[in-house]
Amino acid sequence: MSFIDVLNRPAVRNPIATVCLMICLGGGIAQGVFPASGVSIAAVPFFGVYLVIAFRNIARVGWVLLFFSFAIAVLALADGIETRIFAEAAGRVVFLSALLTAVAFLRIAATQDPVVEVAGEYLTLQPPTRRYASLGAGGHLFGVLLNLGGLGVMLEVIMKGLAAHRHEMDDFVFEARKRRMVSACMRGFSSIAFWTPFGIALNLMILTIPGLEWAHLAPYGIALAGVLFLLGWLFDTVEWWRPPSARGRAPALAGDLPGWAHWSALIVTGHVLVLGGAVVALDRATEYSFQTVLITIVPIYALFWSGLRQGIGSFRVMSRRFVTQAPGFATEMSVIASAGFIGLVALEVVPVEWIADHFGWIATRPVLTVVLLIITVFLTGLLGVHPMISVVLLAEVVNRIGVDGLSPLALGLALAGGWSSIICMGPAITAVVYASSIVGERPTTIGLRWNGFFGLVSILVITFIVGGGVATGLL
Repeated sequence: MSFIDVLNRPAVRNPIATVCLMICLGGGIAQGVFPASGVSIAAVPFFGVYLVIAFRNIARVGWVLLFFSFAIAVLALADGIETRIFAEAAGRVVFLSALLTAVAFLRIAATQDPVVEVAGEYLTLQPPTRRYASLGAGGHLFGVLLNLGGLGVMLEVIMKGLAAHRHEMDDFVFEARKRRMVSACMRGFSSIAFWTPFGIALNLMILTIPGLEWAHLAPYGIALAGVLFLLGWLFDTVEWWRPPSARGRAPALAGDLPGWAHWSALIVTGHVLVLGGAVVALDRATEYSFQTVLITIVPIYALFWSGLRQGIGSFRVMSRRFVTQAPGFATEMSVIASAGFIGLVALEVVPVEWIADHFGWIATRPVLTVVLLIITVFLTGLLGVHPMISVVLLAEVVNRIGVDGLSPLALGLALAGGWSSIICMGPAITAVVYASSIVGERPTTIGLRWNGFFGLVSILVITFIVGGGVATGLL
């Protein structure tokens, strides 16, 4: 048996992949505690070994971004880029892989808890008058806790409930209800980009935008998420309003829920608040960065959550699940690490003078810069460029130029606004493609037909609010 055949065996591949990810997690924490130690550089080879071990699990988008990362690295080496840039890029790659590893523990703890499943079903079974609010809140809440996996949990519960009552609905009612419920869930999910500390969006921006702090941005982000929630509710109310004489055509969804089901959503919300509060409190109480505290506390909290529910024996169950699932994180790891690397190194290949000559005119136009940033993230997303890439590149361009009157807060909100608006609309965006595989509809149907008008209006609202805040000096 060849060496490659041995590595392809799960009994060998999975533990090696797990060790590599745990080294990246430890390296990310150590780099935050000892910034001058260069631990991240030592951890990068293990991330490379992980990608080699788990290469079968990397989707096409991951391979494309890895290829671009390799090409940019070769160009940077040929151009004589300072080793300092590569060291900084290594720090980003290790931190982002550590973040995904930490969140993976949280995802396992949450999916092991039956309360989470009950909460999803409880939110899905709400009557029509409360359905948009419950599903929008559910998509948002589960997205904060589980990221893309949370969206999947909610959509699976929705489709399960619809399938159970399919025989009671004609085709029109079934399709209308599916569209309404899936759209509500996705619109709620999309706005997590504004504020969640456990997601990719804000962590990438915090890494890229000097002076941007989560505690400063989060209140504004939550407010903007609230605005989009109300906008979505308004769209739902207007689009699906029926006169009293036409109501009652569709049967109410029903399920066999435990008596405490109404508490389940509050319990899940409590987990989000307690974990978020712990991260913020330790960030304020210690000298370490927000990111270092985050990747340290999240896996500890996941272990605490699991242990509180099932005792010490649950640690062994969680460990086995992590080992089993470790190679499956390869696409997420390759995409997010490539985005961080490309965003930092790509612009080093481009001469500073070229950037100043072609984009320097925005230096004295902060309001126009905000508008262009939001629209660019939105339009490139429609063309298939994930906001992960466009946001990092645009932030680096603005950093190089230096726009007078544009604060880190305004820059972060503008980029988060473009990211949020395209997440539920772009046919090539990961969330839309993922949703289409669960719902059984084409990505263009879910993105453009169901959520297209909402996405266009939301981008205008965000542009007006953020641009107005910059123009009046409030941001």
